Amino acid sequence: MVEVYDASGSAGSAGPAKSALKKEWWKELVDGVLEKVGEEPRRAMLGAFCVRPDQKFMSQQEDEEIVLLLRAHPITNVGWVLIVILTLILPGVILGTGVFAAVPGKFILVGKLVWYLVTLMYAMERFLFWYYSIFIVTNERLVDIDFYNLMHRVVTYANLNHIEEPASVVGGFIRSLFQYGNVWVTTASEKPTIEALRVPYPDKVVDIISRLSEELEKRRERGE
Repeated sequence: MVEVYDASGSAGSAGPAKSALKKEWWKELVDGVLEKVGEEPRRAMLGAFCVRPDQKFMSQQEDEEIVLLLRAHPITNVGWVLIVILTLILPGVILGTGVFAAVPGKFILVGKLVWYLVTLMYAMERFLFWYYSIFIVTNERLVDIDFYNLMHRVVTYANLNHIEEPASVVGGFIRSLFQYGNVWVTTASEKPTIEALRVPYPDKVVDIISRLSEELEKRRERGE
């Protein structure tokens, strides 16, 4: 389905000792960045903010690991959840008024089944959109997966050495209260801007991306 959660949990073969040394190099870089921002491996906000998750995505390279896996803050689902609850209650309220008293029972039953089926499909579509629309930060690049339906998704990549200074936007009482906002990253790739919308702790996300990019640049300058 979506380009994440490879069930095999493997992104390639182990390789020789040189590959193992390179892997330790990346581990050291990620550990150092997370330590500087005061983060540790964890899963928060119902899976909307995952630090160093034990998961793989299908195009993940051998020496690449996920540093952050982000979804929209769970509070952003409240709107469609309330709509679903309302649509589940509405048929009973309408029937209680007696406006369909003259309609045969079998037609009412069919109508209710169709109504609830459409409601269920809407709820599933909204949940899948939230769950599979993810933003991934690895030790090498940014991966933005925009999920629209089971047949259509858009995946955008940006290498960390191709990004400019990222920025976060948090505005309004609700966003400030629940600590979520947008992250915008300007890139030198085909898509000039890559974005993570309504994600938890946007300031921390920007800090981690900036530090990863800076550390990579420093190591390249030293020829490591």
